[in-house]
Amino acid sequence: MRWIAVLMLVFLIAGMGCGGPWLAIPGGHLSGREVEKVPADWTSETAQFMELETRPEDPYSVQLSYFVVDGKLYLDPAEGRVWLDHMRDDPRVRARFGQRIYRLQAVLAAEPGEMEGFDPTRFIYRLDPRP
Repeated sequence: MRWIAVLMLVFLIAGMGCGGPWLAIPGGHLSGREVEKVPADWTSETAQFMELETRPEDPYSVQLSYFVVDGKLYLDPAEGRVWLDHMRDDPRVRARFGQRIYRLQAVLAAEPGEMEGFDPTRFIYRLDPRP
C-alpha cells in the first residue's frame, strides 16, 4: 500500500514540473515558448486538449477541450468553474498547445442557445488575439 502512495507522489511531482495543469489538477504559470503570431485560422490545430492560463497576476491554469468553428477558437465552459470566474474578471488569457503559448483574450461570443452546435445552456467564449 505504501508503494502506491510513493508512486502517486512521483507522478504528482513529475506533473508539476511541466509548468501548468496536470490532468484534472489545476496548475499555475504555463511554461513553454510564447509565440507572437496568433494563427488566423485554428483549423490546423489537432491537439485534443489545450491548456488555458487565467488570472495573469496570480496564474491559474487548467486543461480543457476547445472547439474550432470557421477557423476561430471557442470555449463553452460550464458555470461554476474557478477559471471561468477569473476569465470574466480579466479576459487576458494564455493558451498552450504543446510547447507553443499564445497570448489571447476571451470575448463573449454568444449567450446560451444562440450558437448552433454548442451546449444550449452555456455562454460561449471566443479566444481572440490580444490587441
